[in-house]
Amino acid sequence: MKETLKNIFLRLFTCIFIIFSTLVVFHTESLYASESDNLKLINKISQSYTKKFCNAIGFGLSKESAMNFSFKENNQVFKKKKIINNINKELLAEKIAISVIEKCGYPISLTGEKGILEFKNYYLSKDEEYSKKQQWYYEK
Repeated sequence: MKETLKNIFLRLFTCIFIIFSTLVVFHTESLYASESDNLKLINKISQSYTKKFCNAIGFGLSKESAMNFSFKENNQVFKKKKIINNINKELLAEKIAISVIEKCGYPISLTGEKGILEFKNYYLSKDEEYSKKQQWYYEK
């Protein structure tokens, strides 16, 4: 009887220890908070980019010029945020593409899923191009 009771308490203590050590090691609260911060920043960047891009299209700029203008302006605005280097570029491109196509896709002849995919790929190529230029600039 005593041996069984001792065995039960030992197993219970082991389970509790494993659960608490897991929580301490993985810092679940900080992971959740950083993910939430990333989503907020992605939404903020997406809204800012969409506004700039659609305004540029409204003023008569070409898709290429509006893309370059909006990209450079947004990078200037958000470059001071250290977390920007850790955001998911694919998710950001997806959010921007959806927002742009919804708000001003018609003037640039992009609509629906095909338009979203095309704009997303175009945005990612511009992002890669811009990153290479910046890397080259800082290596000089």
